[in-house]
Amino acid sequence: MERERILERERRWAVPAAVLAFCASLLFLAPLVIQQTAHLYSGSSTAQQLESLHDHSSALVIAPIVRALAFLALIGPLLYLFRAAQARNPRVQPRLVAFVFIGPVLFAAAGVVVAIGITKAASDFVDLPAVSNSPPTTELHKSYQDFRSQVKNQAAQIDHVTIYSASDSLEVKQSDGAFYAVSKFPSDQESTIVSHLDRASIEHSTESDAAMGPPDAQATDITNNSTTLQSGYGLELAARLGLIIGMVYVSLQALRVGLLTRFAGSLGIALGAAVILIPPVVFFAAIIWAFFLGYLGLLFIDRFPSGRPRAWDTGEAVAPLRPGEQPPPDRGSEAIEGDATEVATDGETGRSSNRSAAPRQKRKRKRRN
Repeated sequence: MERERILERERRWAVPAAVLAFCASLLFLAPLVIQQTAHLYSGSSTAQQLESLHDHSSALVIAPIVRALAFLALIGPLLYLFRAAQARNPRVQPRLVAFVFIGPVLFAAAGVVVAIGITKAASDFVDLPAVSNSPPTTELHKSYQDFRSQVKNQAAQIDHVTIYSASDSLEVKQSDGAFYAVSKFPSDQESTIVSHLDRASIEHSTESDAAMGPPDAQATDITNNSTTLQSGYGLELAARLGLIIGMVYVSLQALRVGLLTRFAGSLGIALGAAVILIPPVVFFAAIIWAFFLGYLGLLFIDRFPSGRPRAWDTGEAVAPLRPGEQPPPDRGSEAIEGDATEVATDGETGRSSNRSAAPRQKRKRKRRN
């Protein structure tokens, strides 16, 4: 592609790409504000999390939608940067542009699906008799003696036992899926309980967090058995892989042709690689993503305070500067230093012309013996 066509196309799409970058930056931060103002529970208790989400269902609906819009807006700056790098380097693989769309679209879809699933799970949980205002029944609460009797005589009816060591309480999931709680057991009996469960081949786990207790195991069971919620988590995993490839590849190619500085290119690669462990929806990760997208927006419209790399103005690949390296001077407006030799004109004599053109040679002297 000709240099003028490259620059013209980039000038035409610079403002739309910058607007989308700025929108994505703000939309990444907006869900954080929504969650902070909603005062959602952020502790380790799954039961309290579901109750908090049910009480603030409006925030649970709005935040994922805003975050989905942020990921969709992310496509614009990534695509603009991909095309700019492709125009300067023929080795950029055109087919990999698909990952510019795959990661953001799947993340947007996953956020909406997870929000639907968690809303349904929270509603199902608060409707349980043990959580609602319905009076507790003997099926939901049993004594420690009844629990020991079941372990001894009806072990096959028990599927899993959760021991909450901080509160000396138990939560039992039976083979038919029903739950009941033992509100208190003797504090010196925990090792004995574990021994009896091992002897009866009953699965069990111990939770030492003081914030946890019945009905946390039942709340976790509801979320684990939510088909919608698990489908959303599966989409999010695929979205992470797509965003890793897209973000790392675009940032790397833009760095190679000089569209991004070494720091900005390395930051883009690091953000992409970190998605596998820290998704962009995490608080501090979202802030860094917002900063990077804001930088891209200023870069596209050439409003970054320190200017932008020369590759944007040349339309060709320009190696990025190394730390401490100064950009080469513009030779078009400078005088070139050095020695000059006067060239003879046609009116001058051939003798002077020959004398000027021929280099003077040194004569060798003979050494006397």
